[in-house]
Amino acid sequence: MNQSLRDYCQGFANTHAPWPGLPLPEPPTLAWWRALLADRDANSLVDTLRESLPQLCLPQYPGISQSDEYRRSVLLGLPIHTSFDTEMPGLLAPEELRIEIAEHFAVTLPVLCTANREDFLFLVRALAHRCEPAPVAAGVHAQAIGGLIHWGLIRAHGRETRARLILLHDAPYGSVPADQVPGHPSTADWLARSGVLRLEHELTHLATKALCGEMRLNLLDELIADAMGMLRALGTFSADLYRRCLGIEGDGSAQPDARVWTYLAELEQSDALAAIQLVLERARELEHLVQAERLPGDSIQRLKWLCQQRLDQPWG
Repeated sequence: MNQSLRDYCQGFANTHAPWPGLPLPEPPTLAWWRALLADRDANSLVDTLRESLPQLCLPQYPGISQSDEYRRSVLLGLPIHTSFDTEMPGLLAPEELRIEIAEHFAVTLPVLCTANREDFLFLVRALAHRCEPAPVAAGVHAQAIGGLIHWGLIRAHGRETRARLILLHDAPYGSVPADQVPGHPSTADWLARSGVLRLEHELTHLATKALCGEMRLNLLDELIADAMGMLRALGTFSADLYRRCLGIEGDGSAQPDARVWTYLAELEQSDALAAIQLVLERARELEHLVQAERLPGDSIQRLKWLCQQRLDQPWG
C-alpha cells in the first residue's frame, strides 16, 4: 500500500520523549572484538573471523541458506564438511581488510573495512544475505548488520547472543569526485573523509533507532545522516553535495538508477517528485543554519534537534 506524502514527511514519532543518559553503555559483546584487535599475532584477521563466522567459509550460490551444510555450520555451529566441489572461498585482498571499533554516544560496534570492492560484496552476501548471491547496487558502499550468528559470542555469552557490525567499502562518498566537494580536497583526502562521512552516516541511522525507535528508508533520515556525516568529516554541510550524493540533477530530476529512488519506493510518482523538492529545500535551509552557526554545537543536541524536524515544514 502506498504511503501518503503527509505521512512520509513526518518526523520521528518519539523524538520529543526524553532521551536516556548518554553515552549509552557499551555492550559486553564488544569485549570479543576488542580482544581481536589486541591480539592478532597467531592468525590473520580473516582466519580468526572464520573461526567464529562460518558464513565466511561457505560458497555463495542460490539456495545455500536452505542447505544442510548451512544449517549444520552456521545454525548449529558444527564443523564444516570438506566435500564441497569448490574450494573454501577467500578474499581477493585479505591484507586490505581492517577492523576498528566505532565509538558513538548512542552505539558502539565493530567495523570491517576494505578497499577491495569484490571483497566488500563477498562480506555483504556472506553476513547480511546468508551466503546468497543477492544483488548489491553499485552505489552501496556500507552495510549495517544486526542479528548475526557469531559463534565466538555465542560461546561466550549464550545461545541467543547475536552480533552487530558495520561493513564499509573505501570509495568516494556518493560517487562524487573530489573536485565537486566543498573545499576541493585532493582525491586521497576526499577518499579518507568519505570513510569518516560514511561511518558517521551509518552510526546516525543506528542512533535514531536506539534513541527514537525508528530507522527508516526516508529522505528526512538521509538528510539527517548526511548532515551529521558531513559535519563530522568536512566541518560543514553542503546542500549541493547532499543533492549530488543522492544522484539528483541540478534541475531536481534524477535518473532511474539514482540512489534517491531507494527512499521513495512507497510513494506515488507525483508525491515522490514533491518529496525530492521538499528535501532539497530543507537541505538549503540546513546549509544556511550551519553557516550562520545556528545549529546546536553539541552532537547529541544537534541530532535531537534534527530528529524533531519535518520534511514539509521550514527549518528555522
